[in-house]
Amino acid sequence: MPEIVSDIVDVYVFRRLNARVQFLLLQRKSNVPLGNTWQSFHTQIQGHESTIGAARRAVQELAGLNISEVYSADYINEFFDDTRDVVVLAPVLAVNVSPQAPVTLGHELRECAWWDTKQAVGRLPFAGQRWAVRHIDELMSIGHAESQLYRLQLPDETASPSRSLVEEDAAAHAIEESDGEVTANEVEDYSRPAPDATNLDEEDSYTRPRSDESGDESTPGEDDDVPAEEESEQRRDRLRTDVPLHDD
Repeated sequence: MPEIVSDIVDVYVFRRLNARVQFLLLQRKSNVPLGNTWQSFHTQIQGHESTIGAARRAVQELAGLNISEVYSADYINEFFDDTRDVVVLAPVLAVNVSPQAPVTLGHELRECAWWDTKQAVGRLPFAGQRWAVRHIDELMSIGHAESQLYRLQLPDETASPSRSLVEEDAAAHAIEESDGEVTANEVEDYSRPAPDATNLDEEDSYTRPRSDESGDESTPGEDDDVPAEEESEQRRDRLRTDVPLHDD
């Protein structure tokens, strides 16, 4: 009777490029198991490792990449390993890497490539892998706030917030459009928010003088002889005339 074990982790490396998700697939050499096939990342979890730690090691060993974010793919890959006579329950993780990071292949690999979801699905040999790619693409495309619900914490992750999905897309677009001229250090400039005109000082927006149709600006003291009720109406007309109105 086969045992049930959970000592393998499946890892799907993705990047965000121009508002779309791309997956990194690895083609194995002909003289290794599953030779000549395109694969995602898989590794056995060592006794001292956590699942996320094993995933990080696999990505580093097989592709020379550092993980920036890790997500639960909300999926357990179940398969039978006849070499050990066990049923394997493999947690599936999706890990994000920098879109411009260079890939360094491990010794068992012949080639690598970034593929859009449909292209990746067309190259993966197993149904569970194809389903995982579609599902991860869906999770990462539903919106930043929603996808963050699946984010897991890296062991050494700091509390500082990461760039938002919009900022990641802007950075990736800048890299792609520059043909490599934009560096990793410069990419941060593309995620800085533009000044917000609505954040003007409240007092400043009330005291700014108003120009009439003739181009003259009203000054304090001009309405001193106006009755109090009419003056109040005029003051209300002048308030925040340069700031768009927003419904609360």
